[in-house]
Amino acid sequence: MPWVIVVIAVSFFANRYGLPSLPIPDWVGYLVCAFLAMTGMSLAALGVKAASLRVLLGSDRSILVTGGIYSYIRNPICLSCILLSLSVATGFKSIIGMIAAILVVAIVCLRIALWEERELKRRFGQEYCDYKSKVGMFIPRLPRTANK
Repeated sequence: MPWVIVVIAVSFFANRYGLPSLPIPDWVGYLVCAFLAMTGMSLAALGVKAASLRVLLGSDRSILVTGGIYSYIRNPICLSCILLSLSVATGFKSIIGMIAAILVVAIVCLRIALWEERELKRRFGQEYCDYKSKVGMFIPRLPRTANK
């Protein structure tokens, strides 16, 4: 979650030095901030709960976690980082912070696509490909129904 810290710092200093802010009422910013933060923290907690500490820390790379929240989305902890970054920028009403948060989204997506998913496919092969085809990266996939 180091990206969230970067967005906090950028948003804070942008506000401190009087850079332009998002044109939204304070109450809207706080409401959106609270919703995104609660959702992000919940996803992080569910992601940590579903995977063992050894898997999360990378000391056990032999397990593909597909239960719990991972049966709905493949990257709950990365999604929580994105939501928390957007939450911070919205709470500070910082345009510069929002730009930083959007960069976080791009960096997280590139990291997943260019490194993490390739590594998981190499390590778990068809098992990961099957999992990836059924479970969305950040948004749950709706079950497909057969046409009758």
